[in-house]
Amino acid sequence: MAGPLWRAAAFVQRHRTGLLVGSCAGLFGAQILYHLFPDPVVRWLYQYWPQGQPALLSPKLQRLFQEVLQDVGVPSGHCYKAFTTFTFQPVSAGFPRLPAGAVVGIPASFLGDTLTNTDRPVIVHGQRVDWKSPEGTRLRDALTLSHDAQKFALAREVVYLESGTAALQALPAPACLAGTWTLSMSAKHALGLYGGPMNLRVAFNLVAAVVGFVVYAFSTDSLTHALEAWLDRRTASMSAAYAQGGAEFYEKVLSGNLALRSLLGPPGKKLYTPSGNIIPRHWFRIKHLPYTTRRDSMLQMWRATRNPGHS
Repeated sequence: MAGPLWRAAAFVQRHRTGLLVGSCAGLFGAQILYHLFPDPVVRWLYQYWPQGQPALLSPKLQRLFQEVLQDVGVPSGHCYKAFTTFTFQPVSAGFPRLPAGAVVGIPASFLGDTLTNTDRPVIVHGQRVDWKSPEGTRLRDALTLSHDAQKFALAREVVYLESGTAALQALPAPACLAGTWTLSMSAKHALGLYGGPMNLRVAFNLVAAVVGFVVYAFSTDSLTHALEAWLDRRTASMSAAYAQGGAEFYEKVLSGNLALRSLLGPPGKKLYTPSGNIIPRHWFRIKHLPYTTRRDSMLQMWRATRNPGHS
């Protein structure tokens, strides 16, 4: 066992710079790849298929999307494609400045009763939704958004795509890998571990890897929180109608989550809190801002636009 292990260690030692650069590039590329080719990937994952056929984007949703693009001020040279998605919230990916452009998935529920028609079964987390039940009625009400709330939800995705923050979100992983690698090697040199037993260096590397992952998790979550708050504020600052739409949108998201919490039974209580926020999967990570925080921020901005002298 010692022979192969020593040969592997020697190989890493000889090519450590190339391995580091290749690993960092691979991490960055893996996270950014579907943004470079968004149309086949995102459409394949989220396309709404009623009755076995992909749903075409209705004229109503096309007009809504064009109205949002005009409000955001998207340059005419930027490429956007929209499609109908089965999700309850819009989805997006891509870089509108590149030839492949960007895609935005608009929920079918934005058409009103298209998705909540009682003749069409809807499965959520393996549970069929009974639209006639109290929970189903509450979920239907939560999916029914005003024009301003729909515009806010779409404009937030457009602002996200226009800002190119997808590239920024892909940076923590390679940055933390490079930092962990460099600092661990410097520490091993300073402590004289290269002249000691290999088992000691292996143990040190494991500790460094754990510390590096903790730093990565903290930096990624912190960056995501900051970007989500900025996107909400940037979108809501476009007008008082957008701020009001943002407050309604997050209120409806919370209401829908509460409906799902009741509808799903015990599994729902593991997914959503009594306030409607999503329960984190890992106790040491909160990957997204709580919806209650985002709703309160939008309410504050809306009230500030209504009473500018008291903001």
